[in-house]
Amino acid sequence: MDEKLEPTRRTGALFIWSAALLLHSASLLATWRFHTGGQPLVAVIALCLLVASALVFVLPGLLFRQWSATRSTIYGLTAALTLCLPGAGIIGCLSALLCAQLLMRQKNRIKEFKESLETSLGDDSRWITRKRVGQVLADEIAIEPVIDVLQGDDPDLKRGAVKLLQRIGTPNAVSLLRQSLSDEFPEVRFYAHSALTELEDGFTKRIQTLNATLEQSPSAAVYRLLGQQYRAYADSGLADEIARRQHLESCRDALIRSLELEPGHAQTMLLLGQAMLDLGLLREAWQMFEKCTRQEETISEAQLGLAQIAYQKRDLAQLAAQARKMAASDAPRPQKPDPLALFEFWSSVGKVEHG
Repeated sequence: MDEKLEPTRRTGALFIWSAALLLHSASLLATWRFHTGGQPLVAVIALCLLVASALVFVLPGLLFRQWSATRSTIYGLTAALTLCLPGAGIIGCLSALLCAQLLMRQKNRIKEFKESLETSLGDDSRWITRKRVGQVLADEIAIEPVIDVLQGDDPDLKRGAVKLLQRIGTPNAVSLLRQSLSDEFPEVRFYAHSALTELEDGFTKRIQTLNATLEQSPSAAVYRLLGQQYRAYADSGLADEIARRQHLESCRDALIRSLELEPGHAQTMLLLGQAMLDLGLLREAWQMFEKCTRQEETISEAQLGLAQIAYQKRDLAQLAAQARKMAASDAPRPQKPDPLALFEFWSSVGKVEHG
């Protein structure tokens, strides 16, 4: 319906602006004539033409009542500026609207291009992989200018860079914060230390809150959240190797407790298998991933976990078998960029092996 009305709206807008500009030009001409020796009647005519040029923007909306709130606001503001700032008001509003139209058209073209590209590629998972991995790379590229600032000699800019790294909070950002602990400027070292402390305090407080909740009313969902929080802490880059292993062990224990309260939960088993894999408990991780392959929602991630175990054990026969299974699988692909990229890689290997 809106697409059918669009030509009519454009024609109406063109008529309104043409009439307003014509009346406003006549008003300015009459004003100039009055100032160069015209009669007082000319001044009255100039004022009437000015008011008429402003009314052109509001009368159609009052008469037909079909304008949207945005359109009414824009035309009302234009009418007010036309009256208060003769000449500059209407020209300024027209210029702003034209610029906005150009920007919107450019934005729509980009959107249409992306939609047409995705349509032409269909559901090709390789396109999805590139798009998601590209987003990760874009997030990491945001750190690059910060590196240049941290290598400079301006302490004020460095303090700003440290605050930005704290907000980013990725492992790469944490690594840069740790490097800033040895910066030549004391204030930069202080801000870096404070940023790292606040990041660690954030994890600690969230873990304490979840533990307090579990003391009052234990539940599988909260234990699962606790395990995920320990896992995030371990992967944050804030902990050294010893502390990271402790967090992974705490993650494993919380997930085991969650499964005791809710046996067979697919996502919990998958998270537990991944924690066991990172702890080097390959036999236990294999058993957990095997269970996950019987669940439709976790089969792809579980197959990837089994392939990773076979790769770590250098069991090429088992790795090839898992790659062929991934290539033949119709299950939903992993959602996160890194697992998705690995899954597509092993799937491509499986297709070659199968061929």
